[in-house]
This record gives sequence, structure tokens and C-alpha cells, in this order.
Amino acid sequence: MDIASFPLINKQAARVVQDRHTEVLVTAFIDKILILVTQYGKIGSVIHTTVDQRAFGVNSMSSDGLASVTSSFLLGAGSSSSKKTQLYQVYASHISQMIHHQNPAETRPVILSLALSIQEPDPEKSLAEAEELEQRRKDRDLFENVIELVNECTVWA
Repeated sequence: MDIASFPLINKQAARVVQDRHTEVLVTAFIDKILILVTQYGKIGSVIHTTVDQRAFGVNSMSSDGLASVTSSFLLGAGSSSSKKTQLYQVYASHISQMIHHQNPAETRPVILSLALSIQEPDPEKSLAEAEELEQRRKDRDLFENVIELVNECTVWA
């Protein structure tokens, strides 16, 4: 069997992010890109995303320079008001836009699995402004680290 003709390309990366071992595995299938991101060693929520190639023609960019992305939860969707659900949608959209930006000819849908330690706010407790800012900083730091890890595993270029 000729290894070069095998249709799967796998790349992975890992690092400790906010005291949690964080792993990324990216697999390029002929018809899809699978991205697994976990801090729990489990699959987590699964989101299917596509960049709408028809919406803006060949370029598929809107006037603000962002690709038009459609996403839907396949597994693990929480309440639409859940912080984790909202952040997972941001991850999915950003990763799909990043892939499209790096390779505008890439048309494969992305299947994204996320199992991240994101703290939901306690509805019974109001956070002080400093605590809220610190939590936002942690969320942003996690996001930036995950995006860096996914970029280390590029299979779409």
C-alpha cells in the first residue's frame, strides 16, 4: 500500500493551558476536516460548520471581510443562553473563517469537537467587576491558545 496515496492527513498538538492539559487533533478527510479540541480527553460537543461559497461568489467574503459561516450543533448543544454554547459557536465560526482565510479554495465542511473547561456564571451570584474582567481574560486566553494549537495542525493549506 502506498502511504502517500492514503486519503487521511493527521496532525496533533498539545500544551498546558490554564493548568489543564489541552490536546488538538486535526484529520483531513477527502470530504471533511475533523478538529478535536479537548481538556478532558473526551469528544465533547460536536459542531458542523460550512463556509457559504454561494453567498458572496468565488470570494465568499462579506463586506466586513469575514466569510459567511453556517454552523449547527450535532451533539452536546446546551441552552442557547449558555455561556459555553455561545463561546463554542464563536470557536466554530472563527476556526472556519480562519481556514477559509488561509486557503480560500478550501470547501470542505469542518466538524469541530470541543470539550473545554469554561466556567458558567452562577445565576444566583453577581460577580464583582474585577472578577468578571478576570473571567473574560481567562476565556480570551483559552480561546487564543486553542486557535494557536489548531494553527499548529494545519491540514488545509
